[in-house]
Formats: sequence, C-alpha cells, structure tokens
Amino acid sequence: MVTIGNEKMGKILGIVLKIGFVLFIPLMITLPFFLNHNISIIHPMFIIYPNGIVMLGIIIQFMKLFRSLENNQPFTFENVKVLKTASYLSFGMFLLWIIDLLDLLLIIKNYYLNYIIVLLFLAILFFGVGIALHILSVLFHQATNYKIENDLTI
Repeated sequence: MVTIGNEKMGKILGIVLKIGFVLFIPLMITLPFFLNHNISIIHPMFIIYPNGIVMLGIIIQFMKLFRSLENNQPFTFENVKVLKTASYLSFGMFLLWIIDLLDLLLIIKNYYLNYIIVLLFLAILFFGVGIALHILSVLFHQATNYKIENDLTI
C-alpha cells in the first residue's frame, strides 16, 4: 500500500532528476569550449566525464525504479533488473575512482593527502553502494518469487 506522501515524493524526485538532466547534459557538453584548452584543464575532464556518464546511468535506473513505484508495482522482475544494473554501474564507478586515484598518483604525481583521501572515500563509497544494491536486487528477486507464488495460490 502506497501512501499519498510517497507518491508526491516520487513525483518531486522525478521532476528534480529531469531538471538535472536538462541542465547537466548541455553544461557538460559546452563546458570545454568555455574553458581554456590547456592540458591542466583537459586532462581532468577525461577523468571526470566517464564518472559523470556512469552516474547518469545510475540516475536513469533510479528513475525507472520510481516509475514502477508510482505504478504501485514494487515487486517485479523489472525492478530486480534495474537494481542489478544500478549495482553493476556502481561497481563501474568504483573502478573509475580507483583509476582516477592511480592516475593521480602515477601519472600526475600529485601526492596531496586530501585528494588521495577523497578519491579513496569515493571508491569505497561506490563499492559499498554496489554491494548494497546487489543485496537489494537479490531480496527483491526472492520477494517477487514469493509474491508470484502467493498470487497463484489465491
């Protein structure tokens, strides 16, 4: 049973995510043209853009999940697939942050402790998010099986 407050929250989050898409994508495409085209600016953009693209993929998966919750269908195999895809994307973000950390240490040779701590934190965060989403996908898979079995017995 979904309450009216959850429906409003889902709609508000959907609107915020769509506004973010409308503003974020043109900004990321046009930003390199407005900045100076020297190596110190272009190199981080090759590092940060893949992270942003994968993050947009995670946001798209959550938008699909909100859509199914608005339709009052939380336990479906489509939601299991969405959670599993978001889990894989989170593990991808983990790998990208590790690559960013290695790039910082080995290629740029920047040994500032603050940067290293932030990149390690982000890598560990997305590894934990990936594990949590994978566990949720397994739980949703089992709950969907129980729901289907329960629907057949009634």
